[in-house]
Amino acid sequence: MRTRPPAWGAAAPSAASQRRARSPTERPRARVRVARIVVALAIAFAAHAAAAATPALRVLLVGNSYTYMNDGIDVVLGKLASQSKTARIAVGGYHLEQFASEGKVRDALAAQRYDVVVLQEQSQTPVMFTHTFRAGVLALDRQIRAAGARTALLMTWERPDSAGQGVTTANLAAAYKGVGSEIGARVAPAGLAFARALRQRPTLTLVSDDGHPTPAGTYLAACVLYATLFGESPVGNPYSDPQVPAEPRAFLQRVAAEAAGY
Repeated sequence: MRTRPPAWGAAAPSAASQRRARSPTERPRARVRVARIVVALAIAFAAHAAAAATPALRVLLVGNSYTYMNDGIDVVLGKLASQSKTARIAVGGYHLEQFASEGKVRDALAAQRYDVVVLQEQSQTPVMFTHTFRAGVLALDRQIRAAGARTALLMTWERPDSAGQGVTTANLAAAYKGVGSEIGARVAPAGLAFARALRQRPTLTLVSDDGHPTPAGTYLAACVLYATLFGESPVGNPYSDPQVPAEPRAFLQRVAAEAAGY
């Protein structure tokens, strides 16, 4: 029964009597609201604590259009690891050997201190021109080490228009892992993550026919790189990439974690 309003001229009910007159369902509802607030605060605190615990690194990405598409893997990585600073040197169609010979990376390392330099080779080169790939990585690794930084490799993914020429997940993985082992560098297995994601969701679009990543592909590559460099699973990372809807974003985080061994 609803409580009637007081008659004209009658004294207003006290606060205590108002509390006693409340519907029996109001107190449980209030408790639910309080519980929701507590949970929301706990989630926010956990996300802040995780971000604060992530090591702060200065990361330079070196690559081509695969790296700079969709704002850039470096930009997304910087959002995932908000304590860190990221930058890139990326030129469309470039090979790592070109970067080494032209001195672009060496000049960048002289101008700014970096902790890690991530190398992404032209998509076909590791398989079709293995010697060129190896020579470029070794030359840049020498420059990176001389500057006091560490080298990491970003394994690219199968290229649909070149799979018939051997540019497959397995061959790319073998090439990147081989050179990575030779120089003692971490390899971010983005190519393996792409293959895993497409096995589970074949209709998901991660790349164009020439291998350039969609926004979801860029996000997945950044999540794999995050797990590789920071030693943390990207699952539950609070960054909401505006180019990738929430549901596939959660799926891609999980796939990246699995590919990276989490």
